[in-house]
Amino acid sequence: MLIGIVGKPSSGKTTILNALCLTDAKMGDYPFTTIKPNRGMAFVRINCYCSDLEGDCQPRTGICENGIRFVPIELLDVAGLVPGASEGKGMGNQFLDDLRQADAFIHVVDASGQSDAEGNQTTNYDPSEDVIWLNSELTSWVSNILFKDWDKLSRKLDAERSRTVEAMADRLSGLGATINVVKSAMMESNLLEKTPKLWDDEDKNVFADKIRKLMFPSVIALNKADKKSSSENITKLKKRFPDETLVNTSGLAELMLRNADTAKKIKYTPGSREIEFLGDPTNPDKSLNIIRAIKENILDENNTTGVSKLLEVCVFDILKLIAVFPVEDSTHLTDQDGRILPDVYLVPEGTTAKEFAGKVHTDLQKTFINGLLVNDNNKRIAATHVMKNRDIIKIIAAQK
Repeated sequence: MLIGIVGKPSSGKTTILNALCLTDAKMGDYPFTTIKPNRGMAFVRINCYCSDLEGDCQPRTGICENGIRFVPIELLDVAGLVPGASEGKGMGNQFLDDLRQADAFIHVVDASGQSDAEGNQTTNYDPSEDVIWLNSELTSWVSNILFKDWDKLSRKLDAERSRTVEAMADRLSGLGATINVVKSAMMESNLLEKTPKLWDDEDKNVFADKIRKLMFPSVIALNKADKKSSSENITKLKKRFPDETLVNTSGLAELMLRNADTAKKIKYTPGSREIEFLGDPTNPDKSLNIIRAIKENILDENNTTGVSKLLEVCVFDILKLIAVFPVEDSTHLTDQDGRILPDVYLVPEGTTAKEFAGKVHTDLQKTFINGLLVNDNNKRIAATHVMKNRDIIKIIAAQK
């Protein structure tokens, strides 16, 4: 799974990447600090079962602390996009192509209104404009892929109407589009029964926009939410975009908390409102005064910096994934090597037991017999049983 971080320059994209992943990608309050895409591994939180066990769980990837499992998610921060990106402005075509493999986007908006559409410092800028133009650029990017040499293709499809969905899916193959996605977008755009040659510009734009929303669902990070100028802007943004998913974030505050935790100046669990100061309480270290201000002005006021919540909303609300634990031993919740709950998989809602077996290993799906739902008294489940969040399953398969 890959989540792309998008937005204009200086919105705080790289700060959020660094906060989520503790990477050291270059940051700055000036346009195009990021030129090449930055990758990092973040961790989304789920409740683990280990607090109910005699022993601690032993994650193969990620960690578990105080009953909270941190599951790895790959992030990609691309260079800042500007109006006209889909036509190549600001190397926009290159930056957009970097996003082809993303499953969802986190769109970082500077809610303070202190940077303009191109990331230059200013005052009283309306950040709602960034939501509008970036969505438009992403739709135009999809449209450019779909409708290149359209006159030629549409004439061909006139004679082969039954191939329209397939042809559109072929055009989007580089984005990972499926026949079902294309068919859904065409249905929602009222184009299934319309001759491609008669599609007008509005038809094309609506169709491309449906594809964008289906293939690249997004959550909007209202970043720099702790700044004084952000409050009024955030109220306006939430009123103007009731259908968008918006999360208030303070990326720099989260990064400072995590860095202080790494330096063992404080003890801080990402997503928590609690901080424990370590060492001498009279320590004159000025950075600790900043941490105290973050605690008082952000955590005590809002319970969170919003950064961990941002990732959780993207994974569980936008992508609609669930967490499922596979085990070999249904009594001790271990794998074949005796490790307690070593693995957890994030899979789409609606995944069946047999489909989940294929996520663990393709051979398990081919030889699947049934499963035991360990968290429901080892209830035997069939191949078509739909898995739920935090299910524990023992997969029973035929021996090869």
